[in-house]
Amino acid sequence: MNKLFTLVFLLVATTFSQAQSGTLDPTFGTDGVVTTAIHPNYNMAETTVVQADGKILVAGSAGTPSTYQMAVVRYNQDGSLDTSFGNDGTLRFLVGSLKSFVMDMAQQPDGKILLGGRTWDNVSGDFALVRLNEDGSFDNSFGTNGISLIETPETEASEAMSLLDDGKILMVGYQNDHFTVAKFNTDGSLDTSFGINGWAVVPFDNTASFADDVAIQGDGKIVVSGFALNNNNRFQVAAARLNADGSVDNSFGTNGKVIFNVGDWNDFGEGVAIQSDGKILIGGHKWISNIQERHDLFVARLNTDGSLDTSYGTDGVATARLVDGANYSNGIVLQADDKPILAGFTILQGEINMAVVRFDTAGNLDSTFNGDGMVSFDYEGREDYGQAIALQADNKIILAGYSYGGGGSEFEVARFLNDGTVGTEDFQNVDFRLYPNPAKEQITIEMSDASSIYQVAIFDVLGKKVYSSEIQKVGQIDVSGLASGTYLVKLNSDNNSSIVRFVKQ
Repeated sequence: MNKLFTLVFLLVATTFSQAQSGTLDPTFGTDGVVTTAIHPNYNMAETTVVQADGKILVAGSAGTPSTYQMAVVRYNQDGSLDTSFGNDGTLRFLVGSLKSFVMDMAQQPDGKILLGGRTWDNVSGDFALVRLNEDGSFDNSFGTNGISLIETPETEASEAMSLLDDGKILMVGYQNDHFTVAKFNTDGSLDTSFGINGWAVVPFDNTASFADDVAIQGDGKIVVSGFALNNNNRFQVAAARLNADGSVDNSFGTNGKVIFNVGDWNDFGEGVAIQSDGKILIGGHKWISNIQERHDLFVARLNTDGSLDTSYGTDGVATARLVDGANYSNGIVLQADDKPILAGFTILQGEINMAVVRFDTAGNLDSTFNGDGMVSFDYEGREDYGQAIALQADNKIILAGYSYGGGGSEFEVARFLNDGTVGTEDFQNVDFRLYPNPAKEQITIEMSDASSIYQVAIFDVLGKKVYSSEIQKVGQIDVSGLASGTYLVKLNSDNNSSIVRFVKQ
């Protein structure tokens, strides 16, 4: 092992040993938790994103059951409201005629914020996209006054979205109870070159199917996950893969689709992620028993052709049980080292707690995370629902959802310490940002110190140098020629040194 890689390994090991992985971060909010009420009645967060500058966006809906509107909050890195955003840190607005909800979110490279959601008039719904400027004002260059509402005679419900490398946007959900993907141009109009007039609908043998999440492969193919009914009227985990143009990818499963059980009854796929080697992870929960509505969490791993990877967990499935009751998953995020983290909540004898679970890359509960790979917590005796998860640049975990008690609910955000992988704040000798991470084509390094010239080197995990250059203030590095995997970036000046890990997709 060469000396540089040995040094890197020791630095990483030291950082890991000092982290209290899986515990609430006391530097965030009050003992690791913040709550926010945009409306005096009900506030329910569904999605969260960590911005490039480290600020945290959380979005969902707020109002009463008959007046729900899209709602967004932005927090500073310490959990305080960012008063430079919206109305002293919060936004609430209506899209459509009656009710509207944010279901997913993304930040563009230029800082603008995309909200993917839906409308509902108690009979039918439509896909809705909103683009905000960085300060929370509507971007009037997008759609109509910042809103793109696609009204059709059909009934649609969106669940997830993805921002593509060219700036176009995918929205995923279901139309008339079938897997559905819509593609939008950068101005908010439908991209009619995709699928049929901008829409791709993927039926599962004409039974009901509900898409919940989407992930984009390195080759641009689109993986959609969710669940579908089988002939016995039971829900099974379901996934489909589309080509970039919206056509079905017949090299995946059977006619582009897979459907399978991980348990004995109803199974629900709630999130999807793609490993650095191209294998596909689907996270969700499976039914165990009607007594206390028992469910277990799971992660299933698929090979690139859609078959179950039987080398993972038990016959391709990893499971977790935090309580002997209901364990529900609502989201998945993948660390740079390919360890998956599930977000959700547990219910046992009326107590409802937020929950986080981490598995290792072999499909076992990761004992380096809180001792047994699992965390749940109660906030002030309220009902706590974990709905979404994201990772900061320093790999701390953001868990967002809502807390219910006293007749109403509030947005709830918790931050957990995490060893995971090395992030930009793990070594404080050099103050800089590296983004995006993971990356496909290019990474940007921004230095806070503009006076010094820094030597930049990239090493693979075997310690081989694959890139070197100099930067001052800002540097952009083309990584498109690197093989998919994990790399270490080392920055050096006369007096300072720092190392950060990034993933090439």
